[in-house]
Amino acid sequence: MNPLEHSSSKMEEEIERTLRYFEFFKHPLYLEEIHTFLRVKTSLGDLEKALKPLVDSQLVMHSEGLYALHHDHIQLRTDCEKLNLSRLKIARRIGKFIQSFPYVRGVYLSGSLSNMGMQHSSDDLDFFIITKTGRVWLAKLFLIGFKKLFLLNSEKYFCINMLMDEKRLELKKRNLYTAVEASSLQPLTHPEIMAYFLNQNKWLSDYLPNFTCPIKPRPPEIYSKWTEIIFEVVGAQKLEDWARARFENHMVVNASGASGYYEAEAHSSAYFPDSVEQRLMDHYNTSSK
Repeated sequence: MNPLEHSSSKMEEEIERTLRYFEFFKHPLYLEEIHTFLRVKTSLGDLEKALKPLVDSQLVMHSEGLYALHHDHIQLRTDCEKLNLSRLKIARRIGKFIQSFPYVRGVYLSGSLSNMGMQHSSDDLDFFIITKTGRVWLAKLFLIGFKKLFLLNSEKYFCINMLMDEKRLELKKRNLYTAVEASSLQPLTHPEIMAYFLNQNKWLSDYLPNFTCPIKPRPPEIYSKWTEIIFEVVGAQKLEDWARARFENHMVVNASGASGYYEAEAHSSAYFPDSVEQRLMDHYNTSSK
């Protein structure tokens, strides 16, 4: 086999692997999305050329500008387009509301909606939040308190999965799953801070060499909201320590199973009691052999 044929074969293999990753979610991809999540460096033009023989041989389905391993997945994403657009409008409003809470510095959409992959009206809206330095747990306390008191603990429109300190934005977990999730974040407020977060995680390019952030990164500005000034006067650090201890106990009990994952660090909070990561990677690795 000459080098050109080997290169073409490798590209086709990686295209199929990328589509199999999202097959787990029954989520087809546009050309630009395949390019973002592909694990080999290439141009959009070369990617489109590599897709053609796969489509011609029907190893990959292509319709409505979408590519997938199953035609019914294309139909599913098309059918759910209005649902995703309507939920995106809601998410933007909620993101601005969350931004108003004490110690919140930036709000970003994560989960299925960040890739326009929501398929059920009952699906949660997931948010990734960047907080003031040293106030991850106090910010979480205020947000969860609001959810319990005013939303009856519903996570449909208010699921806070992860919070990180504005000065400690390096992700602890570094793998394909985390890279895809991080690169899929959609800014609801302060896009320049999200760009700064991505810039602090340059390792993403090890998994997604075509991914680029079009926004110029800028560190968060140093400022305090009037509510924060009050809490600092009355003892914010003690409340921060108390909140961390309480949430950590809850996480240990509820996210210690086989599919659970949590972080209870001084500068980060992650809570995924039923993470799909292991099932997804089992599907990806098994199907890709």
